[in-house]
Amino acid sequence: MGKRLFLFFSAMLIVFAGIWSVSAEDSIRISQVDSRTLLINQQVKAYISVTDRDGRPVPGLGRNSFSMSESSDSGMVGCEILSFQESVNISGGINILFVIDNSGSMYWDSSGRVKNSPDEKIWRITFAKDAVLSLLKDMKNPNDRAGLLSFNVKTQLAVRPTKNRVEVERDLAQIKKPSEEEAYTELYEALYEAIDLLKTVRGRKVIILLSDGQNFPLENNPSFPERHGMDQAIDFALHEGISVYTLGLSGRADRKNLGSIARETGGAYFSVYDPKRLSSLYFLIHEQVMGEYLITYRATMGTGEKRLAHVEYASSEGVLSTERYYYSGTLLGMPQERFDLMILLAIPLAAAVMILLGALKFEKKKGVPSLIVYRGTGKRRRVQLLTIGDRDSVTISAREDADLTITGDSGIGGNEVKIEKKDGGYRVSGSNLTVNNRQARSRVLKSGDSITLGSTSVVFDEGSGKSTGKSSKRT
Repeated sequence: MGKRLFLFFSAMLIVFAGIWSVSAEDSIRISQVDSRTLLINQQVKAYISVTDRDGRPVPGLGRNSFSMSESSDSGMVGCEILSFQESVNISGGINILFVIDNSGSMYWDSSGRVKNSPDEKIWRITFAKDAVLSLLKDMKNPNDRAGLLSFNVKTQLAVRPTKNRVEVERDLAQIKKPSEEEAYTELYEALYEAIDLLKTVRGRKVIILLSDGQNFPLENNPSFPERHGMDQAIDFALHEGISVYTLGLSGRADRKNLGSIARETGGAYFSVYDPKRLSSLYFLIHEQVMGEYLITYRATMGTGEKRLAHVEYASSEGVLSTERYYYSGTLLGMPQERFDLMILLAIPLAAAVMILLGALKFEKKKGVPSLIVYRGTGKRRRVQLLTIGDRDSVTISAREDADLTITGDSGIGGNEVKIEKKDGGYRVSGSNLTVNNRQARSRVLKSGDSITLGSTSVVFDEGSGKSTGKSSKRT
């Protein structure tokens, strides 16, 4: 108890010293959006953080203090709140991934003037390790899990969140001073890999990213043959519903971009020039996450995969509001029929070919024309289902005003294809059209035909179980 009070008052000293900025009133944040059940029952879970002017979570708020809305084709639309939970992360636990900069400058003193001292006690990395150890010991909830990832010219010690704190402490001790050849700062690629490490984890997911500098990549780095950059890392975090808290440990830290990463992913950014204050900030971040509210609401049926969630909170000082983008995780935002949960759970477990065949077989039983979107490569390979229903036409492109908007695929460019109901069947057309790996301007579609856009494949199924190109009756 005494230690917790010490950490709290230390955090307050940081606030009063102006080392990091807070608002002059309560503030609200959508920390994480979980859209995994949207495909099944059109429900979304939003983790809401409300903090006072000192950065502390505001407890005891009720359901009637909040309202939710979402973007739709006709503008922002109010959403029904289905359930409301306070302190939800205490019962469910949280997953924290500590991401630590281990570049050469982390072995300088806090001022940056002493760069080659053998005294480990003045190194920035020493304070960073101590801060993580302090929070690990303070995390008493048996449901909490912690992981670790360090980085310089490459990522190291990738430990997925675990309840075994000893494992994290052991790997933390293995962080060593890098050689000159390794002393780069692959900040954005490390963040991308951290998100990839967390993407299959269930529940509340938090990344605490600490860096004392800026993104300083190695040209032609063999550890990252495919570069993603900051924007793709943020987009990946939005796809996976992960919030990133960032800490800039020195005046050289990239406050602008670290702040953008935190703001756009639902986290918070902290500037700290005295490394002795790190433990207090880690403690404060943990307190904010543990004090969040969970709102489950019914989402809109708007088109487009990327959606805007908006929350309002009626405080004693007036109405506060904030918004955050999230990805629907459905067939890129278009309405579709619900299907059995077991089929949804089976999709990621099957091989790619079996997924496609199984999905086609399922939709044929439904007797509804449909599309199967097969997105990405490698670790981000995904399959999604979409029923065309009674639509006369469907446009597919990277544009937001398309019927089927595909984001995150740079290979699509300005290409657009159109699928139209014509002469009792469906015809696809486009200026740069590829069907079954062959160029074409227009083609009558048959079940199993694959339309390629960038690294995305869209497989057509007429729903009748035949391959004649004729349309089937709707069920």
